[in-house]
Amino acid sequence: MEKTFVEQIQINKSNKICGLHPKTKLVILISYSICSFIFMTLNLTNLNIPILVIPWFFVLPILALLSGILKRFLKGFKVIFTVSLIVFLVQLFLIPGGSELWRFYFLSIYQGGLKSAINLTFMITNIAGIFLWYFQTTTNQEISRALEESGMNYKAAFVFTSSLKMIDVLGKNSRTIMNAQQARGVETEGNILVRAKAFFPSMVPLILGAVINADEKALTLEARGFNYQCKKTRLFNLKKSGWEKQATLISIGITIIVLGWRILWQIM
Repeated sequence: MEKTFVEQIQINKSNKICGLHPKTKLVILISYSICSFIFMTLNLTNLNIPILVIPWFFVLPILALLSGILKRFLKGFKVIFTVSLIVFLVQLFLIPGGSELWRFYFLSIYQGGLKSAINLTFMITNIAGIFLWYFQTTTNQEISRALEESGMNYKAAFVFTSSLKMIDVLGKNSRTIMNAQQARGVETEGNILVRAKAFFPSMVPLILGAVINADEKALTLEARGFNYQCKKTRLFNLKKSGWEKQATLISIGITIIVLGWRILWQIM
């Protein structure tokens, strides 16, 4: 039997974790972030280093694997890893403090630098990584619908999701323009100066295209009665995977256990 238009626009996910309600995923995101900050305050070993943030980081690839997006997650995590590696090396070799742990000619690693490097690096990887997982498992359409269900004004929800969509649109348009420039014989690959010369001329058609698209989108919204003060018809509805309650309880439970352990550690 052929599906109707309303049935075709619905999002059906076979993976239970990937198909969790956006609110439940937000609970997981907040719980993971809270636990990350708690582990950063636990200075263990003789060097007083928050060593627990390292094994806690591996929860992210496990979560991505259970969500069925491990390959996509690792691909998107490359940028985060590169930035984190640069931050780690800068903090490691440039921050003094405490006893000297290692020296090679003019390069030195101090206890304070190692602690600062681990703290800042894994704060970036953990927080950015959990947000990456959230947006890779949740579409903009789902986020918009969840915001409206939470009581947010439909205009504010539309502005929020449109901003997220605009990032993808500008990225695709930028790649299209760069490919067109390359087809015309413009050098787009090489050192930083060559790339900069090719990048800045592409900004003009990119910005003009964004302005034209914004004007067309405004006309479309006006034709659909977006500003009319009446009950809105919504064809897209969020579906629950059935694991929302279990995922929420597990996330909150782990956060309470970690927080309780941190309090007991402080007392002892």
